[in-house]
Amino acid sequence: MRTNSFLIFVLAIVALQTHVLAQSNSKGAKSQVVVGVLKSVDASGKRFEVLQEGNFVRKLLTHDKSKVYFVGLPKEADRRPSVGLGVKASTENGGMVKSITFTPAIGKAKPLGEEKLTLSAGELFSKVDRDADGRVSYGEFSEAIYYSPKHGPDAFRNADRDGNGTFDSQEFEQALAKVSWWKLSRKTAVDWFREADKNRDSDLEIKKFSLICSSGNHIDRIFKRADGDASGSLSQQETANYIRSVTHGKKKSRGKRKRDK
Repeated sequence: MRTNSFLIFVLAIVALQTHVLAQSNSKGAKSQVVVGVLKSVDASGKRFEVLQEGNFVRKLLTHDKSKVYFVGLPKEADRRPSVGLGVKASTENGGMVKSITFTPAIGKAKPLGEEKLTLSAGELFSKVDRDADGRVSYGEFSEAIYYSPKHGPDAFRNADRDGNGTFDSQEFEQALAKVSWWKLSRKTAVDWFREADKNRDSDLEIKKFSLICSSGNHIDRIFKRADGDASGSLSQQETANYIRSVTHGKKKSRGKRKRDK
């Protein structure tokens, strides 16, 4: 009985630790990554309240070592914390900010539809540039190409080489190359499978799959979801289902595995 009680205790501790680790980089009132809208800023410009998804109000404080970025804000006068801006912050205990990024607020995603898969980078640039000013703004890129309040600010900042808050055609194309649906739409699912299946055994284990899926730390979860029959590898059909889920925004198939001969 003592052994069983001790085992239950250990399992409970492990479960608690797993929950805390999972929460530390996810949504919630105590998450270390804060994504939301700036609700207030004090006179010092260092204390903020951020309205996070789920109606959590997070209190943040910057200090001398905090990294502060302004992304997608072309006008110098706008590069200051102001109510209504989008916020993505990495924090420590007590709401102390390690890094914080302010962006223009973005609306809802405005997908272009399947036609986007057949357009060239130049054609897509013209279509996304809604105000036809020859530049693609943070809002235009976020709503039409890559909608991610969490990852979008860093992706845009890294691609905005001249730091002027917008993309020219070259910066746009470089940013586009790292967007999964664009990358996967440049070849057929058959071509992607053949390229990844280097030993020609008609299966993609997770190492091979990583040549197709570039989601980093999330690849294990994505692989398991794509592996409909839980075999530990993907058939050509399962791979095609995954690619279509990315390019077309459809849910991943959980159906039975169908092997291609």
